[in-house]
Amino acid sequence: MPKKKSHRVAKGEGSLYQRGRMWWYKSADGQSFSTGTSIQSEAIDFKIRKLAEFRIGMPSQSIAKAPRTTVNELLDAHVAYMHRKNRKSTQDVSWVLDLHVRPYFGDRVAATLTTRDFEQYREDKKNDLEPTTINRHMSYLRSGYYTGMKRVTPQMVSFIPAFPTVDESYNVRQGFLTIEGYQEVLDKLPVSLKPLFICGFHVSSRKGELKNILWSQVDMDDGLIVMEPATAKNKAGRALPIYGDMVEALAKQKQIRDELFPHCEHVFFWHTEDALIGNGGERTKPSNPIKTFRKSWVNAVKAAGYPGLMFHDLRRTAERNMTKAGIEQSMRMKISGHKTDSMSRRYNIVVAADVADQKKKMDEWFRKEREKAETKAS
Repeated sequence: MPKKKSHRVAKGEGSLYQRGRMWWYKSADGQSFSTGTSIQSEAIDFKIRKLAEFRIGMPSQSIAKAPRTTVNELLDAHVAYMHRKNRKSTQDVSWVLDLHVRPYFGDRVAATLTTRDFEQYREDKKNDLEPTTINRHMSYLRSGYYTGMKRVTPQMVSFIPAFPTVDESYNVRQGFLTIEGYQEVLDKLPVSLKPLFICGFHVSSRKGELKNILWSQVDMDDGLIVMEPATAKNKAGRALPIYGDMVEALAKQKQIRDELFPHCEHVFFWHTEDALIGNGGERTKPSNPIKTFRKSWVNAVKAAGYPGLMFHDLRRTAERNMTKAGIEQSMRMKISGHKTDSMSRRYNIVVAADVADQKKKMDEWFRKEREKAETKAS
């Protein structure tokens, strides 16, 4: 007898097969159900409805016309949306999706995935990836569902499942650099990186924003660096103050640029003496804008006695220093580019001097209360 035709699907969803003219659905646990139809497309719809009943208890009528969109199709739509919006993270997100998410979920029908599937993903990946890294994967995947439901017509999915994530509060970095540490790291850095490091320590801007600053944005007379909306991560323009060591560092940087590299538009560039160690150890040319400097950074902070220090730690340090200096939170947010007080809350930036001041007040209160008690007793 000829072998009955079957319609194979991804592991965990079961399969469809024909018995006579009718299509039947065999679930992952071995149960068989008649679809009541001889039409394959209707049988696939039956399978989707049955999976929903099994796995999330959703009434079958609510997804009677559920699209058969695959996860790959959802992710394609989302990446296309990111390209249209010129999201800077598009390439990185695409790389993560291609490496991890698509091989695992790509061919699955999106409407059949549930929280149980995502929990299984966490379980399967836990030995290779950090829990917070898997959180990012869940976030990208959820964004794909959101795009398929809210940003395209016709809808690619009719609902967004719940995605399991882990608490990240324990994972907050607390890296800060003292004034002493600042000088020690500065002494170990290549000449080309010193101006960039100085500015990073003084103003709480992101590394990518600093590297993209052009001379046309620098006003040495007014002591300001004007950040254009196009160069800022959140697309909001702002101004950075030029103060402290920044004044001399930028003045010297401009002198070198005017004398040796008059056509260099970027403020931070590789100097002649560092040209061969630029770009993380690969060859570069004098006057080339600074892009990657990972190896040079790692070597410098290690030699200075601060292994593990990240350039991003300077952002937190500058925020804390401004707090110590008495700069109001609203102004700190204007300088750092934050639209909310998220940084202060996320990194719990509490100045010891403020706590000490409150201690003095409590000491005074306690002293007065003790004196009152002693007076009554006598």
